Amino acid sequence: MSQPQRPASSRPPEQTVLDASRFWLSQPASSASSSTSSASNSQSQAPAAAPPPVPPAQNLADFAATARKALAAYRSPALNVLRVSQMDAELLDAELTTIVKNQLVSMFTFFKRDIKDTYDPEITAVLQYIMCHLSIYSMGASYGLQLQNLKYRNEARHQGRLEISGVDAPLSMTQKVLHALFYIGGRWGVLRINRYATAHEWSEEANTSWRNRLWRYMQKAETAYKALSLLNFLAFLYNGRYRSLLDRLLRMRLVYRRRETARQVSFEFMNRQLVWHAFTEFLLFLVPLINVERVKNTITRAISGPVTVDLPDHICAICHAEDRPKTTIHTPYVTDCGHVYCYYCIKTSIMADHAFPCPRCGATVHDIQRVAPHVKN
Repeated sequence: MSQPQRPASSRPPEQTVLDASRFWLSQPASSASSSTSSASNSQSQAPAAAPPPVPPAQNLADFAATARKALAAYRSPALNVLRVSQMDAELLDAELTTIVKNQLVSMFTFFKRDIKDTYDPEITAVLQYIMCHLSIYSMGASYGLQLQNLKYRNEARHQGRLEISGVDAPLSMTQKVLHALFYIGGRWGVLRINRYATAHEWSEEANTSWRNRLWRYMQKAETAYKALSLLNFLAFLYNGRYRSLLDRLLRMRLVYRRRETARQVSFEFMNRQLVWHAFTEFLLFLVPLINVERVKNTITRAISGPVTVDLPDHICAICHAEDRPKTTIHTPYVTDCGHVYCYYCIKTSIMADHAFPCPRCGATVHDIQRVAPHVKN
């Protein structure tokens, strides 16, 4: 029993590629043999051979159709953009915005302070619009993106094989308008509403109040936005396509402006910066956990031993050692070795160093008690 033939559209890609290869290899055979025979005839000065027959148009059409099917079997490579370049561009834009904003806010130095604090959202929104209008909306790339050899393109027009197209589609007017509304107007609106709700204490009103319900809805919306931003960031780390949630919604993707240009910053330099940054962050985290005063006192005692002083009884030896303006004892407390100090001096000393030695006799102070006031008869 003969098996039913499979339709041409359902043929596997491997068979299609094989057919295209066979067809391609079968075409130049006659031409190659003709060329070889022509070369040998010319060397032997024999009459020139007849030109090879031109393949019929039907064969060329079949070859073109088979070649298109073979090309369709191959998957086009994806366009990969360095994630670190995209993140560096965002940091550069943030730093540039901060610098320009500080210079702009310095104009209000001699005004009342409440004016600057009251209109800070408006100042930020106007500044962001000016910078976006001069960069993203006019050139398709912010200043930080230009430094990283990146730009925005309309990813909606680069589906399928057009992803690696040599000509990038610019952003549409709709994308620019929506980006301005959400990125600038949205942030300004959320900040203004939060300020107003906080100033009028919407969260403290009754649960049945519409203000309290709106406040709770705002908090839930903010939580949902943060969760979606986190998921988008994880997706960005996986495929490197959309840096922010807004870019994903508006289909605004970052690509290279000039794909033949190499990255200006070497990865060796970046690795050194990352290692040093991580090391400094670790030190800043570790220093508060270390009792520096106790370590210093332990090293001092190990080198020179306990140091004692001989001072009058009304002088605090700790105040005298720290060269304070007033060294007279106030709020006196006596140690278990029988010497009197200021309460603040002796209490902070034994809290910082549990093995704190008495400056007068060198014995370790374990306990202190308040000196009973003298009662006059």
